[in-house]
Amino acid sequence: MNHQIIAELCIEAAAETLVYSDHYKHQMERRSTPSRADITHMLCEDAPQIIDEETERDRLLIWGTAADGRIGHVLCSYYPEYRVITAYFPGDTEPYKWVDTNYRVRRSGQEE
Repeated sequence: MNHQIIAELCIEAAAETLVYSDHYKHQMERRSTPSRADITHMLCEDAPQIIDEETERDRLLIWGTAADGRIGHVLCSYYPEYRVITAYFPGDTEPYKWVDTNYRVRRSGQEE
């Protein structure tokens, strides 16, 4: 089911109908944040991977790479609509929160 959610997120992103939260928009002003084109690439052109699930909140943390090869994370909700909550480049923002250099495994006690 979760891979279907990623496919739906890709469709929405490619059609430019994916909803972006105010939090995401605010973060763009404050830190290195993947652009909408980066997010579309991560969801559609790359091989995105789900690295965390919050089923009680209908959210997925998706790992992927931007067109320039930087590793990025996209936190999305899928109910009641497909929405980007936030997106970031973990190597630029908080690399210490991740066990591996591919930023797929979070250190114990490190939450979003």
